[in-house]
Amino acid sequence: MKSKRRIIGNIILILGLLSLLGAGGLYLYNLHEDESFAEDSIELAGDVREQIDNFPEESKEEIFTREGSELDVVDVKGYPCDGYLTIPTIEFESAVLDTWNNKYLRKAVCRYYGSPYTHDLVIAGHNFRRGFGKLKRLKPGDDVYFTDMNGIRTTYRVRQIEVLDGTDVDGMLSGGWDLSLYTCTYGGRARLTVRCDEIESI
Repeated sequence: MKSKRRIIGNIILILGLLSLLGAGGLYLYNLHEDESFAEDSIELAGDVREQIDNFPEESKEEIFTREGSELDVVDVKGYPCDGYLTIPTIEFESAVLDTWNNKYLRKAVCRYYGSPYTHDLVIAGHNFRRGFGKLKRLKPGDDVYFTDMNGIRTTYRVRQIEVLDGTDVDGMLSGGWDLSLYTCTYGGRARLTVRCDEIESI
């Protein structure tokens, strides 16, 4: 009887240790992913800045009135870039890639929909601790800057922060917001969404 209890106790102990090892491994993996994103997004943002300095001049009137009002997309080190996003109050900066997928979201934040020219830009990012995980620290009145590949900087101001259901695509795109930033909440069932109004473009 005692032997059987000892065996069961050993099994429970081993399972507990395996659980701890698994949790530790997951923590280290997430930490590595977070650090990689921080380094890559900042580096790519610097590359985008350099590319913008070398981009052909184009008048603002031509950009805002041309057919389609699409963002210019430029290949920067193999990535399709729209520009870069800066949020000073949370010390965040990242290149903005023109389309989103798992590979790109590990490198930078990504355009999900729209454009600054059509006042409906939506940008998505993983909730890395040093990525869009910082969005929860934003408050109404904070400024957000998006600079496109022509060097035009649009200033936005945070108006509200809301949590949407993870499948509520219509909710994400509705409301007439000039800029929406979103990321998954922990568990991935909902989307933390920051809504912003445009202040100016220069």
